[in-house]
Amino acid sequence: MSVIEWILVVLLLGGGFLRLWNFRNTLEFLGDQGRDVIVASRIFRDHDLVLIGPVTSTGDMYLGPLYYYFMVPFLFLSFPNPIGPAYAVAALSILTIFLMYQLGKEIVGQKAAILGAFFFAFSSVAVRFARFSWNPNPAPLLSIIFIWALCRARLKSHWYFVLAAACIAILIQLHYVALLTVPMAGLVWLAEAFKLRQKASMAKRFLAATLVSLLLFVASLAPLIAFDIRHDYLNFNSLKSFIADSQDPLEAQSISEKIATTLKETHGRSLHIFFEVSIGKQRTLNTVLLIGVLAALVIMLTKKKNEWRDGLRLLFLIYVVSVLGLSFYRGSVFDHYISFLFPATFLIFGSVLTWISQHKLGKLLAIILIGIFLGWNIPRYPLRTLGWTVDEMQQTSQTVLDRVKPGEKYNVILLSESKDIYGQNYQYFLHASDKPPVRLEQLGEASKLFIIDEQRLPIDVTQMPIYEIVVFPNKKPTEVYTIQDGPRITVLKKEDD
Repeated sequence: MSVIEWILVVLLLGGGFLRLWNFRNTLEFLGDQGRDVIVASRIFRDHDLVLIGPVTSTGDMYLGPLYYYFMVPFLFLSFPNPIGPAYAVAALSILTIFLMYQLGKEIVGQKAAILGAFFFAFSSVAVRFARFSWNPNPAPLLSIIFIWALCRARLKSHWYFVLAAACIAILIQLHYVALLTVPMAGLVWLAEAFKLRQKASMAKRFLAATLVSLLLFVASLAPLIAFDIRHDYLNFNSLKSFIADSQDPLEAQSISEKIATTLKETHGRSLHIFFEVSIGKQRTLNTVLLIGVLAALVIMLTKKKNEWRDGLRLLFLIYVVSVLGLSFYRGSVFDHYISFLFPATFLIFGSVLTWISQHKLGKLLAIILIGIFLGWNIPRYPLRTLGWTVDEMQQTSQTVLDRVKPGEKYNVILLSESKDIYGQNYQYFLHASDKPPVRLEQLGEASKLFIIDEQRLPIDVTQMPIYEIVVFPNKKPTEVYTIQDGPRITVLKKEDD
């Protein structure tokens, strides 16, 4: 094997270690994860097929159901333990390290690709997203395939547009910010369509690939379309409202003011995409580095003898579309929103460092920058055992089940920092048993209420202004017990039972 291939082996081993070490005791299992595994378990246990996926955190829109179906076989293998889908996500992230090199070398060359794989392997943000199950987490894998497919569509065959369309169809079911991949692909498609004026013989193949890509994309939306038709276009109306609301702050501005506001926003979005997820929020340093990276990119793009210029053009296009698109969005942009941009970002880093390393001073600068990257990320790897693990949640849920008679209707309320009052992580273990709690639409039928207080609040939890507690007819606890190093649980019971 070559030196670079040996380096790849080291990256896979190191990246795999960071993604799998102490996995069970560090597994993040909050309300969103509980909700997802409840739905996925119902698919194979109750044959309850779903047409929609999770609801978005903003806009009240539903994603597609693909991630739920992805979870099903892995949850089936580990059931009732919810760790199966999380292991699958970790495996996909390790595969992404490999593809960052294997596909990236066709886009930016071997050296830049191995550096891109290095940044992805040891990014603490990428590592954190690889260690639990959540719909945005597989996005980097689809993104590197998407970038490679677009590159191949330009250089090899227009049929790669079909693969790019498939990646888009999956990405937007993971998170709607990935809709930015549509204009990315659209601009590449337009460039290829323009070239057909000189190559008319390729028109039929190009049109056929375009038609298949469109059909595939529309077919992927079929479950959501069916859901919308059955529910008075709920998703479509939510999307319209979300777009209208996000533009409200700009309504009173003139066109020139709107442009100025958006351009100003590109600075912060660029810093976030490039550096805040890699070396933290250091605005002055990040601004200097941003100027340096963009200057290096422009210089590399102007060099006609650069054999990787087409790949760099595509990466630059992805950067421009992403920054402009995110600049029009007025809400907060969280790291998981932009996880699909990690491959493009890290390949750009790899390309720039490869280019500057041609000179001695550049090599020294590259080493310093890699040192800054590792210095910020190493302390942030999520490898330490959590204070409250998924196994302890399962054991706590069992104490609830031990206090429920067969056929008895009950419900649980969670008081925690996560603000998930329905305690869907605990609900999962309860639903996985033969004594499941009542569903949300049956809350009024519950004769027992378990208040799981993870914070051990110094107040009377039976008097908290939470609807399920307020409407429960009896506020006098029949039992209050405490789990060692865990929550305090208050049990309420209707008097006539």
